[in-house]
Amino acid sequence: MKNKGNLLNAIKELKADKNNAVAHIYSEIEAKQDGCLKDCVFTIKDNYADLNVKASASSLILNNFYPQYEATVLKLLRNAGAISVARTHLDEFGLGGSGTYSAYGVIKNPLNNEYYVGGSSSGAAATFTKNISFAIGSDTGDSVRKPASNIGVVGFKPSYGAISRYGLYSFATSLDTVAYFTHNVSDCIELSSVLYQQDLQHDLTSIDLSFDLSTIKEVKPKRVGYFKVDKHLSDDVVKAYNNLLNKLKSENIELIEIEQDENILKSVNVVYAIISFSEASSNLANLTGVNFGNRHEGVNWEETYKLTRSNGLGKMVQSRLILGSYFLEQENQIKYFVKAKKMRRVISDYFKKIHSDVDLLIFPASSDCAPKFNHEYNGGYWDYILTAANLTGNPSMTMKLGQSIVDSMPFNITLETNLYQDKDLFSYALYIEKLLGGIND
Repeated sequence: MKNKGNLLNAIKELKADKNNAVAHIYSEIEAKQDGCLKDCVFTIKDNYADLNVKASASSLILNNFYPQYEATVLKLLRNAGAISVARTHLDEFGLGGSGTYSAYGVIKNPLNNEYYVGGSSSGAAATFTKNISFAIGSDTGDSVRKPASNIGVVGFKPSYGAISRYGLYSFATSLDTVAYFTHNVSDCIELSSVLYQQDLQHDLTSIDLSFDLSTIKEVKPKRVGYFKVDKHLSDDVVKAYNNLLNKLKSENIELIEIEQDENILKSVNVVYAIISFSEASSNLANLTGVNFGNRHEGVNWEETYKLTRSNGLGKMVQSRLILGSYFLEQENQIKYFVKAKKMRRVISDYFKKIHSDVDLLIFPASSDCAPKFNHEYNGGYWDYILTAANLTGNPSMTMKLGQSIVDSMPFNITLETNLYQDKDLFSYALYIEKLLGGIND
């Protein structure tokens, strides 16, 4: 790894955190003396299980929950010599995209606290300094790639199933992925070579995309697809994006303008909401104070359930679970849930057709840099376009493209390939990073 981090400095920074971002700092740190990630310092989002460590997913309903098993991701990282230094807060159970829905306080952008850091992997992003080698988050609907854009680092979501989710608390089972922040593409690739291990014993969606690190080389794409930018993007993003397109053209790369089907792109957020809320209402149904959760006693089991969930779950989670249950009501399933699943196939086919015609698809990660608190903000579908990769399962990476002139806040470019073409994405990402001037080194 180019950036291994610094354990002592990381602990010092994490102990000094005043941004509600740190859930737990490991006091007994033992690391293997060998392995390809030897001495690499990392944090992990507080929705991954670890042996005998409180793992609340930033929810009051689990504030005394200590798992008795270790997530596959943690096991692989520790076996490779990496050092887990801390657990980071998130939007409760991952059901949020702003960093404002943790039960333990709002998490702000570390570059400027007047701005959102984004979520739900907000704590991981807010504590990701040079003293941390990489940060493990989860990405159900852009929850790593969007905050990565808001702080100007590499954020990566692999193909669905590439990394075992055993030990990751389920939010939306068909969308959840292990994802991470790194300082550069090379570190992202090396980390992926460790985590891409099939785990059918624990995760039946797990597939074998394992690879040898030596097989990944920088590759210049021949055909790059791009979405033409529109009025919803800021002038800074448009300028940086067009500069990149000009660089690609000067490299004799064939640029293919992709026709934007606005009806499809505008549907992404609605389809995501219906599917994710529905799956969440099922996955979190066991938080009743009987199976899991801090119980609030009532006069009967029904009142106990209500009191437990009303007092233990935040209003945002409650609202999403209520909506999810509504979508799954027998009389509503065809009207909402089944239609959303059909539209998901349309979205998937749309992007599959795009990827069949190009080596690499690029587009801005958002319409602007991170939004300000209490500031009206409307970037149209550009502000949830990253979620499409969760619906399709495709690998998706964002890396720093530029920054706003007024406040120097960063924003990222998105790189995507077709499902299971993660190795190709890595190779092209090395090339694009170099073309951008190695700004993520």
